[in-house]
Amino acid sequence: IMKTTMLSIDGMHCDGCVQVVQHLLEQQVGVNGCSVSLDSKQARVAHDADRISAETLAEVLRTAGYKASPTES
Repeated sequence: IMKTTMLSIDGMHCDGCVQVVQHLLEQQVGVNGCSVSLDSKQARVAHDADRISAETLAEVLRTAGYKASPTES
């Protein structure tokens, strides 16, 4: 089941952070793509909900040192 999840992310300070977050998300099995915004401190992730959950996506970023949580879209 394809789904688009919005993640709220605290801890991004520069374009380098945006690239790290985008890379981390895109490496996850089941993720079909994402866009990350430094201005809104959010990521929009297209993923297969049967393969990876919104909470797991947020946990990947928390493990990397960011504060992340799914937001209702």
